[in-house]
Amino acid sequence: MPRIEYSCKSKKCKRVFKKFFSKASSITKTIECKFCKEEAERILSAPTTKSVMVIDNGVQGRQTEIIHDIVDMNKERDEKGYNRGD
Repeated sequence: MPRIEYSCKSKKCKRVFKKFFSKASSITKTIECKFCKEEAERILSAPTTKSVMVIDNGVQGRQTEIIHDIVDMNKERDEKGYNRGD
């Protein structure tokens, strides 16, 4: 969920606020200020070192499930006294 910073262009307000968007395609250059209802403009800034982009296409989740299944199987084998070479 993209979070974009906006700055109010009104001389009286000049507040900076963040707005969340459900899709990147719905981000606009200007929006209505949520405080004074005047026009607010998008603030462009460089990403910080703490910025993280998460791309989840389901592959990572499935890999994690498989790893957990293997760990569980190995625990069961160890509890039953089987050697891993058996």
